[in-house]
Amino acid sequence: MIKIYKTFLISLGLLAISILPSKAFIVDVWEVRGANPQEISEATIAFKEKAMAGGAKYTAFRSSTKLRGDNSNDTTFVYGYYDSYEDQMETAAIVAENPNWFNSTYGEIEFDSSVNSVTWANNSTLGEAAAGQTIGYATLEVESGINFVLNVPIMQEMMREAGAPVIVDTLQCAMCPSSVLPANAMIYFSSANPVDMGKALDIFASEEMQRWMFANMAPHANIVDQGVVVFNN
Repeated sequence: MIKIYKTFLISLGLLAISILPSKAFIVDVWEVRGANPQEISEATIAFKEKAMAGGAKYTAFRSSTKLRGDNSNDTTFVYGYYDSYEDQMETAAIVAENPNWFNSTYGEIEFDSSVNSVTWANNSTLGEAAAGQTIGYATLEVESGINFVLNVPIMQEMMREAGAPVIVDTLQCAMCPSSVLPANAMIYFSSANPVDMGKALDIFASEEMQRWMFANMAPHANIVDQGVVVFNN
């Protein structure tokens, strides 16, 4: 049995220096491979109830299953959302002081491999609204930050004008382990359901969007990983 307790606490307790403001949309993500998604979902719900009752300041705590992308047959994600780094750090301390919350929920689940963890953040302050039922994402190695930042709002506007039923936004890596690097940013689509995600992906795949992406985004960022996930709870 491989415990994720140590990784869980480390990912909550460490925070790299970041240019992001103190108020932000922050999400800790744990990538779990080789575990039963239903067991993870049930444990996530139980852990959230105990943690929130004990004073944790999550705006949401959820799990999802990877439908498309690398290792999509056995990958589950667990997410903890916060409105600020202050809330994240306070929650880390509370969780560390109450190990039974983890031991009584995730502690008995079997895993085939170790758990990767990363903290992503932006300044959108979207909280749970940013976590729709379905998420499409691409993690990126950004080579020209200025060009990337300038072009993202244009991409968002193009998708809105085309009628894509998704939130389009980016996240920056606030704490990147070696397992995630060289990815240092993420573009994501957040939709209410898989049907809306499909509509958005059809729009994104249009000739107009792809020509613009290849001309304006591809020269400045390399895709490291991409996929689609659906939340279990």
